[in-house]
Amino acid sequence: MDLQVENDILSFEEIPGLAAEAEKSVLLLRHSMRESLNHGTDPVLTPEGTAFARQCGQLLTGLSEAGFGASPRKRAILTAEALKQEISPAPAETAIFPEISDTAMFMKPDLLDVALKKHNIPDILREYFATGHAEGLIDRKDFASGLLHFLTNTDFNSRNTILITHDILIVCLLTYLKVYPFVLSDWCGYIQGAALFRSSGGIWSIYYTVPDAANRARTAVFI
Repeated sequence: MDLQVENDILSFEEIPGLAAEAEKSVLLLRHSMRESLNHGTDPVLTPEGTAFARQCGQLLTGLSEAGFGASPRKRAILTAEALKQEISPAPAETAIFPEISDTAMFMKPDLLDVALKKHNIPDILREYFATGHAEGLIDRKDFASGLLHFLTNTDFNSRNTILITHDILIVCLLTYLKVYPFVLSDWCGYIQGAALFRSSGGIWSIYYTVPDAANRARTAVFI
């Protein structure tokens, strides 16, 4: 696959124009603000998170022929539903994709819950993104390559697709492809992620996209 890496950070307001020129587009975005994981591993959005998702949806209102997909987690599904309220015409039902769940890079899904109980996720992620390997996780190269294949080869039944996922997947993909050099103190913020566009010639381009590139909201990794 031909892939062109773009190192400029893309604002959401630029996406509809680029998508209109492209043959196909796929956005892989992190969910919005959630309740603490102290409430369990599948928390819902906070009221602030729902409002922020709707604000981000307003920035994407020019994105026509849009379809939505999400991780099975509640925070991802609720983010998709909030974004959809600002997209016209109303997109079809949100599809659920286990391939973009927060457990997807773990060899066994329950290993994430184990790590959360041990409170050692930051240590695992530090090792993973420094070396490409960590106990219980699929090697970063293999996972990122598989995720890129999923994004560029899946028939999402829409010309433009918005997928809501989790920070660790986005960081894995964009650091592996050298799109953006995330570190644990400067992590992927809420409703930020990867924007992919396929040209009529079949060449994909990939960007790091945020609501406002001139004022990017940052967050450190936390549990």
